[in-house]
Amino acid sequence: MTDPISIAGLALAVGGTITACLKYGRQLVKLCRDSRHLEAGILDIILTIEGIWLKTETQLQSLRSIWSSLRSELQVHYTEALENLEIKLLAAIKSVDAFCDVTDVSASPHKKLRAPFLHKHLKQAMADLEGWQRRFDPSWYLITRITEPKVDARLKISDEAQEETDPSMARLTRMREAIKQISSPDNTDKTGSVFKDASVVQTSKTPIPGTTTFLASYRGVDQPILLDGTRYPATPTARTAKAYARDLARLLANVDPKTFSLLKCDGVIEFPESPNSSQFEFIFPIPQGLSNPRTLRCLLLEQPTCSLSQRVRLAKQLARSVMFVHAMGFVHKGIRPETVLIFTEDNASQQAVPEPATANANANLGPSYLVGFERTRRADGPTDLHGDHEWARNLYRHPQRQGLWPEDLYSMQHDIYSLGVCLLEIALWQSFVRSKFPSSPESADLTVPWEELDIVHAIEDKDPKRGGFAIKASLTELAERRLPALVGDVYTEVVVTCLGCLDSGEENVFGTERDLRVKLRDEDGVVVGVRFAENVLLRIEEICV
Repeated sequence: MTDPISIAGLALAVGGTITACLKYGRQLVKLCRDSRHLEAGILDIILTIEGIWLKTETQLQSLRSIWSSLRSELQVHYTEALENLEIKLLAAIKSVDAFCDVTDVSASPHKKLRAPFLHKHLKQAMADLEGWQRRFDPSWYLITRITEPKVDARLKISDEAQEETDPSMARLTRMREAIKQISSPDNTDKTGSVFKDASVVQTSKTPIPGTTTFLASYRGVDQPILLDGTRYPATPTARTAKAYARDLARLLANVDPKTFSLLKCDGVIEFPESPNSSQFEFIFPIPQGLSNPRTLRCLLLEQPTCSLSQRVRLAKQLARSVMFVHAMGFVHKGIRPETVLIFTEDNASQQAVPEPATANANANLGPSYLVGFERTRRADGPTDLHGDHEWARNLYRHPQRQGLWPEDLYSMQHDIYSLGVCLLEIALWQSFVRSKFPSSPESADLTVPWEELDIVHAIEDKDPKRGGFAIKASLTELAERRLPALVGDVYTEVVVTCLGCLDSGEENVFGTERDLRVKLRDEDGVVVGVRFAENVLLRIEEICV
């Protein structure tokens, strides 16, 4: 249990840190404004710094108002982030101030020479603030998991004011409202139903191979969309499938694709299969300027090389998307290369309905998004113990989730394990699942593991759990042996951390299931979220190539 005295001391200390950050941030903005006349090329940089600070200032003020309602784990995490921000702001002030005492650049050649240095230091300040905000954002949205009513009261700002000062604040408030609506006894659609008639979408759909996702477009509107289908089992829990689809759509309606690495949801189409069960398709508009979605599996198989910087960027985006799915209170249950879509960025002014692309080894990879919400459910909702014998899916499942009747109820850590397997594939740039007969399209469903995995005997093991642990050991050994020379120690440690997220030893930074449930009482998933942010997302975000 956390010491109450240490928590009280933390509250006093963080109050001073927030006050200092607000003071230094405003001072930096004033310095920027005072230096606008020094060089024409710095105006855009100054406007960017002002925009970042506007968002940061709002978040700092909000944190101060809700601090007493935060869990101790979040308080410690935010304290470290705020101390880091204070250091960055002070460094920015010192570096910029040294070159801001110029009142007339044209007055002397000496002063004129100083302007480029000001440009350099402003650019560094902008990069530091952007980097801090990028690392802070994921844990900021963990506030959606806090059930304390006082948080909503203290975050209560008019929608108009929120949109003007900081869109992330408005987004956070809307997400909390959606979660409260989900948790309410009546759970009615107060903002209108998310369900849409199938007639809003054109009948022609192009499947993306290996997925339950289709390319399509709205009827009568030149807007390309993705239709992401579900695969809920026909069991008693299928009665809740409609609620899961509705609730997820409500939350995904509020995401920012660039921040979340998730696509914004326009609604859901229901397809009844029987009186007691239905399947669903989530509607995801494709962001402007993106086309030709390919699965990560397709790229791993068909694009022979991928630069280290692109691989690290893909890893960061996938880790962020997992973080945000969990921050919204859901588990994905199907993270694997087939559920990661990577787009091509184009400069076309008009975007036609995209077709699935053929891999081009020389093409630059655009942004990636996690899709495949085929069996997603609320993290605190009832789970099913249904599985399958598909080795290509079991490869991404924790050993406790193997076979037709998995032993463990699904948790966030099971998603984290799946993430670890995908991060390993991205680092090696090798597909762990391959066609047995590559030259025969008719036999595409016959697959074998990548030979270097050496897991054939584990796959054939009659005991799914034993085979699963053998596969886990092979993946961990492969990561520890191959990754340090390819992607460095930090990336390697992140992969091993994900693969060991349900281990019983002290080296498991997430804690055992019993510790989380009994000792820490992590019913809302905040502890797992904080530990994921600190030990996976923040560490991988710090990798620079």
